[in-house]
Amino acid sequence: MCSVQYLESPEERTGAERPCQDLPVFLPPAAPFVASISSTMSFSEAEVQSARGAWEKMYVDAEDNGTAVLVRMFTEHPDTKSYFTHFKGMDSAEEMKQSDQVRGHGKKVFTAINDMVQHLDNSEAFLGIVNPLGKKHATQLKIDPKNFRIICDIILQLMEEKFGGDCKASFEKVTNEICTHLNNVYKEEGW
Repeated sequence: MCSVQYLESPEERTGAERPCQDLPVFLPPAAPFVASISSTMSFSEAEVQSARGAWEKMYVDAEDNGTAVLVRMFTEHPDTKSYFTHFKGMDSAEEMKQSDQVRGHGKKVFTAINDMVQHLDNSEAFLGIVNPLGKKHATQLKIDPKNFRIICDIILQLMEEKFGGDCKASFEKVTNEICTHLNNVYKEEGW
C-alpha cells in the first residue's frame, strides 16, 4: 500500500521524496486551485463505510484488477491507448496483461483511487489528491476528460462482475465524485 506524503506548498515538491511514483499530493491551506473548486461532496458515514468496503475488495488485488481495467479500456476504447506511447504497439489483450508497463500503470491508477477513497470523509484531503492529478492530466498529459468516466465505468463493471450489484452500487457515488471534481479542474484549466 502506498503511503501519502502531504506537502505544505508546491515549492516543497521540488526535491521532495515522491510517494506513489509521480503522484505528488499536497494540501496547501489556501492554494488557489484547491480553494476555487468548492466541494459538493456529502457522504454519510454509512456511505463512506460501504464505499470503502466495496473498494477494499478491488484494491486487495490492485495490480491484477488495475490491469484488467486498463486492458478492457484499451480493448473497448482503442483510442485511449493513443495517450500511452509505450502501449501503442500492444494489440492483443494477452500481451497487455503481461506487460509490466500496463500492470504498473494499472496499479498506479488503483493506488490513486485508494488514496481518494481513504479521504471520502475529508473533502479538503480528497481535493488535495484529485486536484493535482486533474491538473497534471489536463495541462501536462493533455488527456481528454471523458476518459475518466470511461475508466470509472469499467471499474464499476468489473466490481459488479466480481462482487455483485451491491458492491457496484456502494461505489458508484465515489466514481461520480471523482469524475465531477476532475471535470471541475479541467474547466479551471480552460478545457
